Amino acid sequence: MAENSRQRRLACLAFTGMALALSGCGGEESGTGAGELSGNRVDEKVTPEVVEPQAGGARKTVYQWQNTRYQFANGCYSLGSDGVYISKVDGGEYGVTTNPAEAASFTMRPTRLGSYLLMSDFTREETQVGQFELLGISDPGGEFLDASGQFIGELSYLVSGLGDTLNLVLDPVAPLGGILRDLGESLDFTGGQLANTDVQPKLAAVNSPNELAVWNLNKHEGTDTYTLASDVTGLLLTATEEGLTLASPSLRDETNTFTLQEAQGCVAYPEADLSLEVVDERGPAIYLKEVDRFKNVKGLDKDDIYGYVDTHSHISAYEFIGGRVNYGDPFHKFGVTHALEDCAIAHGPGGTTGLVETVTSGSGPHDTQGWPSFNDWPRHNSLQHHQSYYRWMERAHLSGMKILVNHLVHNEILCGINPQKQNDCDPMEAILLQIQRMYEMQDYIDAQHGGPGEGWFQIVTSPGQARSVIADGKLAVVLGVEMSKVLNCGEFLDVAECTRQDVVEGLDQLYQLGVRNIFPVHKFDNAFGGHLPDLSSGIGIGPILAVGNLGETGHLVEYEECPEGTEFVGDEPDQNAAMQPFGIIDQLLFQMDYFGDRFPETPEELKEMDPRRGTGHLCNRRGLTDLGDFLIQELVRRKMMIETDHISRKAAARILDITGRLDYPVINSHGGWGGTEALRDRIAEQGGIAASFGGTREGWVDSLVANGNRPRADRFKVGPFGGAGFATDVNGIAALPGNPGSPDDDARLYPFESVDGRVILSKQKTGDREFGLYDGRGIAHYGLYPDQIADMILNADRPKEIVDEAVNQLFTSAEAYLRMWERIENAPL
Repeated sequence: MAENSRQRRLACLAFTGMALALSGCGGEESGTGAGELSGNRVDEKVTPEVVEPQAGGARKTVYQWQNTRYQFANGCYSLGSDGVYISKVDGGEYGVTTNPAEAASFTMRPTRLGSYLLMSDFTREETQVGQFELLGISDPGGEFLDASGQFIGELSYLVSGLGDTLNLVLDPVAPLGGILRDLGESLDFTGGQLANTDVQPKLAAVNSPNELAVWNLNKHEGTDTYTLASDVTGLLLTATEEGLTLASPSLRDETNTFTLQEAQGCVAYPEADLSLEVVDERGPAIYLKEVDRFKNVKGLDKDDIYGYVDTHSHISAYEFIGGRVNYGDPFHKFGVTHALEDCAIAHGPGGTTGLVETVTSGSGPHDTQGWPSFNDWPRHNSLQHHQSYYRWMERAHLSGMKILVNHLVHNEILCGINPQKQNDCDPMEAILLQIQRMYEMQDYIDAQHGGPGEGWFQIVTSPGQARSVIADGKLAVVLGVEMSKVLNCGEFLDVAECTRQDVVEGLDQLYQLGVRNIFPVHKFDNAFGGHLPDLSSGIGIGPILAVGNLGETGHLVEYEECPEGTEFVGDEPDQNAAMQPFGIIDQLLFQMDYFGDRFPETPEELKEMDPRRGTGHLCNRRGLTDLGDFLIQELVRRKMMIETDHISRKAAARILDITGRLDYPVINSHGGWGGTEALRDRIAEQGGIAASFGGTREGWVDSLVANGNRPRADRFKVGPFGGAGFATDVNGIAALPGNPGSPDDDARLYPFESVDGRVILSKQKTGDREFGLYDGRGIAHYGLYPDQIADMILNADRPKEIVDEAVNQLFTSAEAYLRMWERIENAPL
């Protein structure tokens, strides 16, 4: 018995090795399949042909991936192999036919570049998620897939379980077929034995997207034929007159070499609607001079970019502080039905365990269902439900957004106390994960549009590259880093946790990965300097951060009296002077002011006895450290953008003193986190960007006009405009703007015309939900910023000429941002 058991274990090991050999390299993110294994995969990139524009038109680039595996994205095709076609579903399985008229029509939905779901049908009743019909490998026993469609099984068991599906191909082959037959006869869990159960995986019509329904499409050199390799197993889809089977990549022949023919009758893959129509054949405007309101403005050049910049966003925050806090994804390989499905996985049944959501949003239990009903979320003030799904962002892009700055964000302390975390809390590991996700997002959108570089979402690393991307009608995406322990450079009890060499190596790594924008300090003091304290009143995020600073650094925030009627200059001889003995008493009084402000206001009759003085006079006494000085020098050397938000006022002044001498502009990307108005004016005077949060109606008009008219030299202006972008801070534990309108206002706004007059937008629809500004949710998601701009123009309680100026400042902000970046690149070292 023992010897028999030993033989079985050896046979099992042998079979496992055989199965892995059969599976090749399936399942890797590169989309590896049979063609790559045999060395025959070819992506024949066509040299782009630039078509000169007609009068008033934009330059267009001819599609460069013709006759490659990318060209089939979201198209409708039938699949034929040597005169045999995959036929329509019958009895839950796809068949074969020699009659082209009976071939199934598949929507080719990319899951990434070169990989596809093959969908032959999709049906959905209102309120229902929907029923798919996809060609894939079934999992009737639930052994290989988790609830989200991810493969979690043993690959060897899956391949062996396919049993007769493989034997159809392997039986005639020696010695491989014979070996597999012998193993199948000797192992209880393989081949024919599994065929006798109800859980046998097989080629079938599966009803939900999953990894066993993903196929890697690979072209063969010099032909218009392709193989389809299972993404998980690497086995080739094969069609003979006997039926559909799977074959080893080594057995490639005419039966698993397919042609894809354009077909009719496909159903669209479910997706969030853009809910707009581009009514001008030239597409949305690219240059200011193309738009009526700017045509006669003096001082503008013909190649000045039209559009606005989101100076501060967090579209990768679904992975921050350990993940599973901010529910939802900006993209998902299986689409909107999976990206925005049900937040119970993060917030618990009925939203009852979503502690961060409860603390930050005050919402408590809620309906967790997303697609297709979205009964409770997203909404403008629900801070832990993702609001930047890629189709919502595309809607904003088509309305005029030309640049988006995505700040990769993390906080190690908050990650440490997150009970649901699934990601590493190490600051650099967290940032590297988010960088990876952003490139995956770019590739996913590229895949939907037909190949590398074809999508509207393009990560850029220079102003010249940004201008080129925008000229091609796409969104230029800048990667930045905003975290409290940037480069892992924290401090504990005034001892830095990194060295100058660590700084150099960390910056080199981030730069190589495409990061061009850095916050030296965020929510806590670190080795580079002091932070700008959250002085908001009451019990909220402020005291949580104050306690977090204690845990991170070993000390409370150390305060001093802010300069009265002036601002720090930045040339103070010692930005971090040692505290004198009498300063301890001052600190006790300052802490009383800060923590005392968490308690209710004193009744009027007792106010004279209240020792609290509020918090307006409190400044973090820590400025820029020597290591912080070194960081600024290294950022300048690499021509990286420097953000001064969240850093102490004293440290911000020091950075401005250093960079001002170099004619090197810096950025205040999100409002009051840049310190005082005096500091923000100084940033503008030095040629930098000062932006505020997006707002509502006249409040937004006022902030756009104020930021556009901050003191700056004419050489820093776009014609007569300073340019004023705005920060969404989307998914950054910050509410998006609300809107005071009511449902009765719908008819006055919808549909509306974009500022350039080239796009007509209706209420945005995702699934069964129509999202509008006036349903009580405000800017529920990113796609409603065009609506908010239109509402501002229509309803702001300001004179028309002031509203017009606000719009002009907004839509010159992309050009202003690019010019600022170009000044950084041209600054002397």
